[in-house]
Amino acid sequence: MKKKIIGALGAAALVFALAACEEGTASDKAYDEIAKEASGRQPYKPQNDVEYNNYNKAQELYDDPSSIIWCTTTWGNASAPLVTVPVAGKLTSSSVSYFPNYSPKWSNNNGGLLVENRSVDGMYHGNPPGYRYGFTPGGQYVDFFNMPTVCTTALTEFQRQSTEVSISNDDVAAQLQQRAEDALKAGNADEAQKILEEVAK
Repeated sequence: MKKKIIGALGAAALVFALAACEEGTASDKAYDEIAKEASGRQPYKPQNDVEYNNYNKAQELYDDPSSIIWCTTTWGNASAPLVTVPVAGKLTSSSVSYFPNYSPKWSNNNGGLLVENRSVDGMYHGNPPGYRYGFTPGGQYVDFFNMPTVCTTALTEFQRQSTEVSISNDDVAAQLQQRAEDALKAGNADEAQKILEEVAK
């Protein structure tokens, strides 16, 4: 009797093993077919260096202390006002530091050092930033902590409860912005701030 039970258990185990083997074989065949199809595809190769050009344009903007960007923010509810602030240069992430955010240490398995690399501007940027901050042309500090922010190089009109889309620029504001940027280039931050205050009039 004991031998019969053992024999039955062995037969059941063999059935399960064969079933698992068949399932594995079917899965392998399906995977091989998918891999074969994928190997015949030709991904599009970018020809125009759009990413590279965007990167360089952004770095040029960030590197110009006389440039002015307009940052609009709100407090996250429909009744909160939209607030727009002119910022000289760019917004800086709070995680940016002259020192790395990771201390070089040997790992437990005697692996390599864990060291954060400097960015193109020679600073350590960390990840993710807690908030972003900047300064108005007049030197006033502003930060955007837990606030959605949109920044543009041209003053933009925002609408609430509207489906209209506007990409046109305010000519008067653009002229004032150019005058303010010229004042910043001349080292006259106070004059730049006064010129930008005319935008709100």
